[in-house]
Amino acid sequence: MKKAIIFYPHIGEYGGIERNIIALATEVIRNGQIPVLVCFYDHINMSGYLDGLVTVKIKDHWNPFVKSYRLMKWLKRNQSEILGMPFFFGGKAGFYGAAFGSNYVLHYTDPPSLLTDKTLKNPITSLRSRISHSITKNGVDRAKVSITMTNWNARELESIYGKKFEVVYQGGVPPNGSINQTQRLNNKVLRLFSICRLNASKNLDWILETAQYLKQSALKFDAIEVTIAGNGPQLNELKSKTDQLGLTHMVSFPGFLNARQVEEQYSKSDLFLVPARQGFGLPVLEALYRHVPVVINKESRISEILTDNAWVAISENTAIDFKNKVANHIGQIKQNYPDVSALKNLPTEQRWAFKIGQQSQWW
Repeated sequence: MKKAIIFYPHIGEYGGIERNIIALATEVIRNGQIPVLVCFYDHINMSGYLDGLVTVKIKDHWNPFVKSYRLMKWLKRNQSEILGMPFFFGGKAGFYGAAFGSNYVLHYTDPPSLLTDKTLKNPITSLRSRISHSITKNGVDRAKVSITMTNWNARELESIYGKKFEVVYQGGVPPNGSINQTQRLNNKVLRLFSICRLNASKNLDWILETAQYLKQSALKFDAIEVTIAGNGPQLNELKSKTDQLGLTHMVSFPGFLNARQVEEQYSKSDLFLVPARQGFGLPVLEALYRHVPVVINKESRISEILTDNAWVAISENTAIDFKNKVANHIGQIKQNYPDVSALKNLPTEQRWAFKIGQQSQWW
């Protein structure tokens, strides 16, 4: 049986791309093939997340050129067993693709503008960055198909690499059971929810400022409850700001939530908030699948497919506009509750994975 190759160089923790890999591997198995994840290291045992996923760890090395050679050698040695084209995941995978040839598919997830490069002030690391960019550009050029998640990303990547990128919208997993049909924003308590990795790019302090603003506004709620779930380096800073704003009685930071706990939060939330600047914004879809209204930053790039959706308010990339959009969205929804027909045909994880498989000539 042929093997569908998914190459992702470094797996350090379970995040968005790791989840995408599991979704893709699940679709490969559903179509009767063997998914093989190729990497240099896997610190979380990806095979433990899905029965049938095979993980191959190519020996790691400090020198990226040695790693490129080892990857190329492994792919060529196993070429007769490879189904269609190998699928390379992430911009770093494009670097290693430069050594492989042209018969592969590259998914460039987050474009460079969304990545913080703190090394550019150092001339040595800046030189390394320029060399790395040149090699990655060669890898992008060599890829038979280059894919990204939004038109916004595609325009940026084309401006950098001079190559057209196909757009395949990412999707989430709709709930298995029945969806809560109770209208949101109908109770005396306003419940706001957000879940993500707690780092600076997520702009989570905007949610705290929004809570303070709503507390002082004329909106008719007896109380406000804010839940910001997830872990990350900004947790202590957010807790400190919560205390400074006098919001400790309103705001909770429960940390990591399992699947059942996430569903519980969605079921009781009135509004899902995403102030982040990011390449996509998968939790937005997960909230909408569950009929939870959303307010997002325009620079969560999923916004491009939700511009005319009555369930969604889209703010400019400022804290002031975000909190104003939250207040306005609450008022509009209470006055005119949106129709669920606007939530049909949202992207799903399975459709995303199937399209990726088509592009990779796996079926």
